[in-house]
Amino acid sequence: MKLSSLKVDAAAIEDGEWIGNIPEMGDLEVRVRGLNNAKYRRLQTTLIDAVPRAKRQGGRLDPDEQDRITASCLNATVLLDWRGLEGEDGQPVPYSKDLATDLLTKPEFRRFREAVIWAASQVGEERAAADEDDAGNSRAA
Repeated sequence: MKLSSLKVDAAAIEDGEWIGNIPEMGDLEVRVRGLNNAKYRRLQTTLIDAVPRAKRQGGRLDPDEQDRITASCLNATVLLDWRGLEGEDGQPVPYSKDLATDLLTKPEFRRFREAVIWAASQVGEERAAADEDDAGNSRAA
């Protein structure tokens, strides 16, 4: 494995980028930060530390608490915008933090939450791969 294949675009992970071609999500594109951006990790630590002992089973978080924390972190630090999301009338649905909260927390919208997680895991990876491809395709001096 080449050392260059280990690189990621750290700026994109922290600042976000548009990700499309999300499996089984049609034309939906989301602007997301990388899943392990610094704000995500700080908020996740804060929320985990705030979970009462009664909601920890054998030192582990209750699955409902895990879902709540993940959704909160995604909403506050990962999902920045979307395009290609339509209402039942076929009209574009504009991004809003309130709607994002519903889409990320309600069980019936689990596919959306999974799409955001998938997209966030792609941030920084595609650009690093594209940079490597570009480096191999440049003309010799």
